[in-house]
Amino acid sequence: MKELLYSAANHYKQGKTCAEQGDIKGALRAYSDAITDLHAVKPQRMRDVLLAQVHLSRYQVALSSEPEAALEDLRFGYSYARTTKEPQVRDLAESLWAEHLRGRPQILPSLPTI
Repeated sequence: MKELLYSAANHYKQGKTCAEQGDIKGALRAYSDAITDLHAVKPQRMRDVLLAQVHLSRYQVALSSEPEAALEDLRFGYSYARTTKEPQVRDLAESLWAEHLRGRPQILPSLPTI
């Protein structure tokens, strides 16, 4: 299971790098690979923190190109963040959710790392 968590973390980092370089498709692919790995791991705090981060990151990247899919990621990320009790991830999720409700979503702010 640790291997899957490490693999997911690597996919997450790869997704962040792709997003920073403007490679939206690469970022979305890497984030999807991270989510696939994480769903193969038994529920635990680290898994849920990483799932929240990946979903929130994918939301921010997909917002302009795939708004419906992005909204689903926001919902999942928000839900995972609320259960983790990780303050930085939870604050980011709350901020993104509030921006969504106001109709002014943030695109690509810096994300905390685990």
